[in-house]
Amino acid sequence: MSKLESVELFDLKSGSFFILFLLLITSLSLSWEYSKFTDFKRFDDPLIRAEVIDQEVRLIADKPKTSLKLRLDNGAFCRCVMSPYLRDLRGREVLVELQIKKVTFFDYLKGFRSRGSIVEVYPQLSLKERWYRSIAQMHEEPKMKELYGALFVATPMSQELQTLVGAMGLSHILSISGYHFGILSLIAFFFLRPVYRWFQNRYFPYRHGNRDLFFIVLGLLFFYLWALEFIPPMVRSFGMIVVGYWLHDRGIKIISVQTLLIAVGVLLAFFPKLFFSLGFWFSSFGVLSIFIFIRYYEDWKPWQIFLALHIWCYLVMLPISLAIFGTFGFWHIGSIPLALLFNLYYPAVLVLHLTPWGDWFDPYLIELFNAGDVHAISIPMGIGILSILLAIMAMRYKVAFWSLGILGSVTLIGSIYQIA
Repeated sequence: MSKLESVELFDLKSGSFFILFLLLITSLSLSWEYSKFTDFKRFDDPLIRAEVIDQEVRLIADKPKTSLKLRLDNGAFCRCVMSPYLRDLRGREVLVELQIKKVTFFDYLKGFRSRGSIVEVYPQLSLKERWYRSIAQMHEEPKMKELYGALFVATPMSQELQTLVGAMGLSHILSISGYHFGILSLIAFFFLRPVYRWFQNRYFPYRHGNRDLFFIVLGLLFFYLWALEFIPPMVRSFGMIVVGYWLHDRGIKIISVQTLLIAVGVLLAFFPKLFFSLGFWFSSFGVLSIFIFIRYYEDWKPWQIFLALHIWCYLVMLPISLAIFGTFGFWHIGSIPLALLFNLYYPAVLVLHLTPWGDWFDPYLIELFNAGDVHAISIPMGIGILSILLAIMAMRYKVAFWSLGILGSVTLIGSIYQIA
């Protein structure tokens, strides 16, 4: 008997109807956002409740100022500059007066800057901030507090540490994303499977075990996503998991651009603000690079795919990331073996932070960061855009696949030459 093959979900006709459906959902979502915007704009200086997402003292016009990132009650994001002597308010809800006379609907969707003043501070800390503080108290070095906060609860890193991590090529593994979601899913499935099997064998052997476990793990992931306040890369990852399983359960091919487009299209239709999230697009492009590789080399052994994917994704992501951020260092090349080690490191530090020894790796990481170097380099934005176009074409043409790898290699050599 021949093996059943997965099928594509859409043909041209059904795909057209699906696009129309997404356009309808998008129009409804934008209408809802616009109604919240008009309510927000009823006054030029409204009082609104907000949560402080990030707080950092920065030099603005050569003067120290406190930069606050706020998530307003209506879901919009706002940056405010206030006194440098403001106490630490991260994770707290505040009542803030904003000056929004010049804020447009476009500004509202992508996030805006405004002058403002805090009227009242509420004492209750968010769940995310309580988690962060319990993690931070295990570490003495400020960089380690920032690192593990970003790694476990997606708290923003300082501008200095972000620049260093970016120059070392570690942003994608140290800033929580779908990559971590995948590892957490495997860990949860590994520990829950024997427990579920014991109950299934005794009380409900007729149940579809893997399907039940999927929904249990999905519930745990959604709780984690909610606690981390729906950060865009994880929203994309969660959407991909849901769409991917729904398609796989129906025998539909999931390793394809079509699957990625469905997930991205649905998320953008329901949450149009994601369109302005750089993290969301980087995360989606990373998944596309994985799909491209598996399309041509799915017959390789799992360990070969595992090793080659890390090198491939590094080369594919390099042109667009350097074109946008423009920071590089000699340690950047070492991010490939470090990414491989991260698959063991992440579960290990996760367990250690459930014990009193959460700082066990701190001395080694401090040495690693102290050895890191930061150099500004110039990669034309056209190179980054070309890498995206080649990635899209590579799903059909193998010559584009090879061209994409060559472009990443040339970008790497050019970057090393600039800092040598």
